[in-house]
Amino acid sequence: MQTLVPVMLDHVNAGRLSLARFVDLTSAGPARLYKHRGQGPASRPAHDADFTIVDLKRSETITTNGRLRAGWTPYDGVRVTAGRSARCARAPRDVAG
Repeated sequence: MQTLVPVMLDHVNAGRLSLARFVDLTSAGPARLYKHRGQGPASRPAHDADFTIVDLKRSETITTNGRLRAGWTPYDGVRVTAGRSARCARAPRDVAG
């Protein structure tokens, strides 16, 4: 996930991938595949949610700098536009709505 989101959003920024398709590939599609009903790209009361907040104009360079589980990435040194600003995992239910 550390490189997936920035690389795919770079494609969104370049017009090679729509934002709706990005959401489908990263959220709605896996929810359908694993039959997670009530999950996916929805923020409703009584549903847990993980959010990634992105800035589609922010540029960043992908680096390993010890944060990647594998310890390396083929994208090391690649500059992308649309960087991740924040991630909120398992957001409290009262955040949604």
